[in-house]
Amino acid sequence: MYIVSTLWLEEKYRTMLEKECGVTVEHVDKIADLSEEQLKQVEILLTYGYDMPAEVVQKMESLRWIHSGQAGIDTMPMDVLQKMGVRVTNSRGINSITIAEYVVCMLLNLERNTYSFYEAYKQKEWDMNTRLDEMEGKSITILGLGNVGLQIAKRVKAFDLNVVGVDLNPVKSEYIDCQYRPEQLPLAVKDCDYLVVSMPLTAETYHMIDTGVLKEMKETAVVMNVGRGPIVNTDDLVDALKNHRIRAAILDVLEEEPVPPESSLWDVENLMITPHIAGDRQKSYMPRMMRILCDNLNQYPDFDKMKNPVNLTLGF
Repeated sequence: MYIVSTLWLEEKYRTMLEKECGVTVEHVDKIADLSEEQLKQVEILLTYGYDMPAEVVQKMESLRWIHSGQAGIDTMPMDVLQKMGVRVTNSRGINSITIAEYVVCMLLNLERNTYSFYEAYKQKEWDMNTRLDEMEGKSITILGLGNVGLQIAKRVKAFDLNVVGVDLNPVKSEYIDCQYRPEQLPLAVKDCDYLVVSMPLTAETYHMIDTGVLKEMKETAVVMNVGRGPIVNTDDLVDALKNHRIRAAILDVLEEEPVPPESSLWDVENLMITPHIAGDRQKSYMPRMMRILCDNLNQYPDFDKMKNPVNLTLGF
């Protein structure tokens, strides 16, 4: 059984795989580092999915299973994997708490105008003019009710927000006040104060947030994207922000990352960008990811007992 990892694991996690799973793993920086003969022999691939060009994957004749070290699999050649009959699992859920805390943090900072007071502090100014608000009584629409969306709902409900969910499937949760399907999105955002995107990127969700949706929102509404960058049409969002058709936007994920220095996004007054860190860089990431990976590796090849199976047709 030839197992290859491009997860760039620290030594302690490499040892963990050997001790808990009793396997030997070939650790490489990228798949392309493997020879033609090695590619043919790979049976299991552990990866984040960024180094999987279709022409290379097609050479992996023995490939049976891929585990992604993150939730998203949109960078994988899913059509090719389907044709090859490869099973895929991912690490969804490992950063749902972190992302949910990011959302709450940003909303609180926005309503309390924390940034304005910090800038005043740096200028040695005693700011008596900046106005404040609170989250209580406002309405939030969460686009995507997976692990992340439900963790967000749980936390914002504690601030007495009205929580509206949008998802393909009905979701039962004490933290969701009402739910719509994706085709009802214009109705779901009509009265919201905050729209938070936490869906995976698929053909159906690409540019889901566009001018058509943004024009249905209130001028005081805020858009936040912690899902995947291309779900939001950047040009349409910037146009809405510059023309004050919505209040503000907070983007942790973007269509192009990193944002080029010459990008006009740096100059949009009511936009805040963070460098894709809402669900990353926390201490819990790798231990949680390794736990799912080890549990699944110990179940192989019984795919029915593995955690987080991915539907390649749906893309999540």
